[in-house]
Amino acid sequence: MKRLLVVFAALALVGLFASAVSAGSPVRLLVNGREIEPDVPPQLINGRVVAPVRWVAAALGADVTWEEATRTVRVNVPQLESLERQITLLHNALAPTSPREAVEKWATGVKTRNGALQYAVLSPELKEKMRPEYEECGWVTGVSSPWVERCEITRETKKKDGAWECEVRFEMMASTGPAGSYTARVTVKQYERHWFVAQIMRDDALEHLQEQVTKFLTEMYGKHYRLLKTEVSCLSHSAAASGVEALFSTTVAHVPAYKEPEQWPVQQGRIKFLEENRGRLTPEQVRRVEEKIDFWNRELRQYIDKPDDANMLLKVTAGLDIMGGIRPETIKFYYEDPAGAYLPFTPDEWPAFKSSEELIKQGYEEMRRLVE
Repeated sequence: MKRLLVVFAALALVGLFASAVSAGSPVRLLVNGREIEPDVPPQLINGRVVAPVRWVAAALGADVTWEEATRTVRVNVPQLESLERQITLLHNALAPTSPREAVEKWATGVKTRNGALQYAVLSPELKEKMRPEYEECGWVTGVSSPWVERCEITRETKKKDGAWECEVRFEMMASTGPAGSYTARVTVKQYERHWFVAQIMRDDALEHLQEQVTKFLTEMYGKHYRLLKTEVSCLSHSAAASGVEALFSTTVAHVPAYKEPEQWPVQQGRIKFLEENRGRLTPEQVRRVEEKIDFWNRELRQYIDKPDDANMLLKVTAGLDIMGGIRPETIKFYYEDPAGAYLPFTPDEWPAFKSSEELIKQGYEEMRRLVE
């Protein structure tokens, strides 16, 4: 099945470029930049490019045969078979026989930006999770500047489950001189006779998560409150093959950003409803709306200019990239409900995240339902 992927990927690329061609124009077939002129020209049919597989496969060095009895097209890529065997043998030769060897080879791969070497010493689970990222960067990791000038294993610890955890310190250098350092915690596990890297996490990953929690709280309270102080502390954390989970205790000292109760957006919506609909409401309906507005005026007046603390436990999960750093797009927040369970944090469900316009509408709709 893998052998077919090369051919079909080429066909997909053909379709990608040819789809931009108008229906009346001839479709050119380019394979690795070389134009191919098959006996049956490619055609654009209903937005899809149809091209003869034999010509594309042959241009990629594959053999195509047709079996009439089973009505089967067989595509064979001999070169790909050879490359697969070569890679398998190289991986077998590189397979570490000790925890330290596994970490040293991985660290050498990081230092030389050799993603193929890093990948070769990963555990099967980590290989599966990380392969797309290695492929995306073309198997060349890191950046050209700053680069890793020196790496050193600074600590080795055997864990209760038989795995080993090593700390690797990377010294960075740029054209202007030293560019700082960072430490990665690398967990190595044994698979049959060999040892492979099962987990990678930079020491600053938790610091990054804590910064994201602070940013999250600022976004949550910053729209309608004036923040006085924000405190975030990590209570616990755990890491899996390619992800991390942490529990944070948070405190946000704040005061409302509005000087008068009538300026609070939800209250503005209640007042707006009364002003726009007073003429068509019955005296009883007017009384009910006015009572609700007065109630909230009294409630809100208790909080105006009075500091308050909001305390919350937040659980945060995130994926780790091939270097053990946090992948920002994977960060997810969970809040603790009254029963002690952690539920996904959906900003749309929390008034603090809503805009003033949304809260005004909320107050307006609340009064409309009150008089129905």
